[in-house]
Formats: sequence, C-alpha cells, structure tokens
Amino acid sequence: MQGSSPRASGSASGEKKSCVVSLVGGGNMIKMILFGMGLLGLGAWFGIMMNVSGKVENGGLLRPPVRSKRLPDDDLEAIAAARALDEEIHDPSRIRWSDWSANGKFLKPETKALEFYVEGYPQTQPLNEILKAWNPDNVTIPIPFRETLQIFNYSNLKERALAEEYRNAEVPFKLYDIPNIEQVRKKWNDAYLVDVMDHRRGTQFKIERSKNNHFMYWQHKQNMPAKYKDWIPPTEIITGVHFAQWLDWAHTADAEQIESEATHHYLMLGTMPLTQLHASHSSFRPRENNKYRHFVNNDLSIFTPDTENFFITNIAANKGIQCRFGMRGVIAEAHYDGGRNMVAMLKGAKRYILSPPTSCSNLKIIPDRRHPSFRHSTTDWSHQNQADTQLNQAHAIDTVLREGEILYIPSYWIHYIVSLRYSIQCNTRSGTSSLK
Repeated sequence: MQGSSPRASGSASGEKKSCVVSLVGGGNMIKMILFGMGLLGLGAWFGIMMNVSGKVENGGLLRPPVRSKRLPDDDLEAIAAARALDEEIHDPSRIRWSDWSANGKFLKPETKALEFYVEGYPQTQPLNEILKAWNPDNVTIPIPFRETLQIFNYSNLKERALAEEYRNAEVPFKLYDIPNIEQVRKKWNDAYLVDVMDHRRGTQFKIERSKNNHFMYWQHKQNMPAKYKDWIPPTEIITGVHFAQWLDWAHTADAEQIESEATHHYLMLGTMPLTQLHASHSSFRPRENNKYRHFVNNDLSIFTPDTENFFITNIAANKGIQCRFGMRGVIAEAHYDGGRNMVAMLKGAKRYILSPPTSCSNLKIIPDRRHPSFRHSTTDWSHQNQADTQLNQAHAIDTVLREGEILYIPSYWIHYIVSLRYSIQCNTRSGTSSLK
C-alpha cells in the first residue's frame, strides 16, 4: 500500500519523513493535510474543466472559431451537418428540417409533375380578393397559411428534377433544403454583417427613407421629358449612416411593432454581373481564402458559379446579385423584371404576391421607359378602395417566402413584396426564357 511504502524504503527516507512530520506535530496531522490538499486540488481541476467545457459548448473564447466551409451546389453529404440548425427554436417564418409546416401553420400542395395540373398551374385568384383577405399593411401571417405554389426539396434529386421542369416551363415555384442557403442563413448574424458592411473595404450600400412603409423604385434619367418636370422622388436617399445604425432601426421596428405610417428605411446593395466578376477575378489576389472581393459573392456560391447551374442558366446575361435588407412593414411596389429571377430568403420572411404577365394591362404599370419609375405599378395595393376599382380585373397568387427558401419568379411576372419583419433577401437574374 502507498501509505506503508516510505517506512519500508530505508532509513534515509524515514529521516526525511520525520523532518516533515516534526514540523506539523505528528503523522496523523500530515495525513489529514495531504488528504485535504488532494481534495482541493481535485475540486479545482474539476471546476476548471467544467468551465472550459461550458465555454466551448456555448461558443466561448477558449476555443478558436472554426472557419465556415463553402458548400458546393450538389454536396448532399453536407446536408446532415446543416440540419443541426433545426435544434434551435424557430419561429413560424423559418423553415424547420423536421417539420416544414411549422406544426401545421403552413400547408402546401401535394408534390407532383406539372403535367398533372389539368386546369393549369398556378391556380390564380382575383387580386382584389387576395388583398381584401389579407391587407398588405398587416404583417401578421394568417394561420394556417395555405400555399398554392409547388414547393420542392432541393436535396431530393427526384424533386429537384421536377423543379427543373417547372423552371423550364417558366412557372413559379419554391425550393427548400439548399445546403449553401443553410450555411449563409447561419453565418449572416448581426456581428458578421456589421463587420463586413462597416469595417471592410469594398462593401457599398444604399439606404432609402420613406415617410411610410411604401417604397416605389425610381431612378433619375437624363433628358426626362418635359411632362415629368414636376416629378418628385417618392423616397429619399440618405448618406452617412452605418449598417449598424440601420440594423438598430430594423430591430427596433420589430420590438416596437411600428405602424405602416411610421418612417421606414430600406437598405440595398448589389454585386457586379458574373462576366465582369470573372474578368476582374483574373487580376485579383485572394486573401483569407476569399475568392472574390465582395462577401456576398464569397458566401452565396450557388449564385456565383463558374459555369451555369440550376440557379444561373445564362452567365452572359447575369445581372449580379441584388440584396435587399428590409424592416417590418416595408413594401416594394409592384413591378416586373426582364430576367429569370431566383430569390433567396436568408433572414426573416417576406410576402410575395405574384401576377402573371397576362395581367399586366390591369395593374396600372408605368409603360414609358423614360419615366423614373418605369415598369412599376402606380396603384396603392394596400388601399382597398383603389384595389377594388383599379385591380379588379387582375389575377394573382399569394405566397410567404420563409427563411431558408428560394422563390423562382419567371420573366415578366409582376411581384409585390412585403417584409413581414427584419429580413434579408438576395436574388439574381440570368436572362429571359426562350419560351414565346
């Protein structure tokens, strides 16, 4: 036994032991002290290890941060890791891996091929009836919300093939379970965005301010006709504001549930078209494992391909990536775009009301290319009387684009957008369809 070994080891060891014992006044005392010191040491060691374990588990500073890896477009093995996001508690505006419906709050149609829609797809409704059922100034999602669009699991290869059929037929649909989008929605937290937006070179953005929640797109044009000489911009561009300030406005709007008539701010940024990006990349030396200068291009790999993919079908016609940072209640007035549009919801949720090109003549769209708000609707869709008198011949569908989803908007489909809370949406367009 360890307690008796010093006595059996010889006289020299015994003399050393006696000296120590004499200082404390006896053998029993030294045993008690040594035993106590051992307990204290063990307790301290255990406390330190628990503290380290807790800090590491909670993302503390004792463990260096792990750099996120880019997930390629078809890396299905990465899905399992991305699904760890489902462990956190999500609100209904976010997609959950185990329950897309958010416990029955959202309903979607049965997944099926386009050919099985005998009566046509998508099934539209009178636009004024959609607006009457859910006024755009109301940001509370009616529960349960019934989706009419087809919604496909991108990581399911059979469903992805169906989605490709819908895309090629130039009809709208939605996707979820997209590994790169799962990575970005996790990565783009407040701290990361403040860093890349305010503290790094190369990130430029624009902030518009409106006296209410309506934002009509406009652009100053040279040699505007005399008939527009009295035109006044519908919103104001403000300068000298950091992203952190805008973010505070957005979070405050959610916390205080600001009304539609309050002042709203809308933040926008964009990247260069892919052809220009690839040309500039040849003379750019990457730093910190970043392939491109702009963080949006580095993070959204599916929207920044070297060759065409599911999302970018024509690199030569690509317009770059446009990101819109919305706050509660922000409305982007109805308009159409000329390109095949993939819209990714990275934070929060937005309501999209989509109307087919056949309804264009019934939506009060500005037809004059020389007008600063060309191809936008002049009707206030949130004003029920205007909707009933000016939009009663138009048809549309209603969808909620939740965090983690991508919406495909075909060429020339009119879309009206409502930010239901703080939100980030990035979209990219890549040319018009060959369909006539």
